[in-house]
Amino acid sequence: MIEINLLPESYKVSKKTREQALPITFILLVSNGIFLLILLLVTAFNVSRVVTLHAVETRLDGLAPEQQRIIAIQQRIINLKNTNALFRPQVENRYFWAKALNYISDLTIPGIWLRTFTFEKIVISEINPGVPGEFSRRLKIGATAVSLAHDEMAIIGDFLRNLKTDKDFCRNFKLIELESVLRRKISTVEVMDFTLVCRFNEDINL
Repeated sequence: MIEINLLPESYKVSKKTREQALPITFILLVSNGIFLLILLLVTAFNVSRVVTLHAVETRLDGLAPEQQRIIAIQQRIINLKNTNALFRPQVENRYFWAKALNYISDLTIPGIWLRTFTFEKIVISEINPGVPGEFSRRLKIGATAVSLAHDEMAIIGDFLRNLKTDKDFCRNFKLIELESVLRRKISTVEVMDFTLVCRFNEDINL
């Protein structure tokens, strides 16, 4: 085939020049395509992050009331534990005294009338200034012995022996002793008032 080019020489582009321009145009098109693809991927990634973040925020908003309820329940549990710790010593002390008085009642023999129970905490020594003194804690039992056979001292001795030999009662005390005795009359009947002192062990928490 014969090709006739009627353009002036100044407008004529050689075949070689056209062939050289073709790869450059192709490269530019490919580069632009790659750039557009990257731009689309980045845009899609950002949109995905926004959607995910919104979904997470919505989920957290939905969990907020439930989380508040959980925190409220946890706070109630803490308050109950604190209240229990506050009143536990009082409850334990009441239980201790109930058992101690029950032991004394069971160990009481005929002829003994129990009258008073007194808990005392006495300073027995002073240490350095600013340091608390040492205390002796003791239970004082006031009672009256009555006997038509006039053997009140024997009855008091038997009662004291019962307290000293009972393991459940005396394990809380390091010393149980007779402190005082006073004879008196009720109408025409002679009675003997006496006081027992029970000194607590140091490890008893009262």
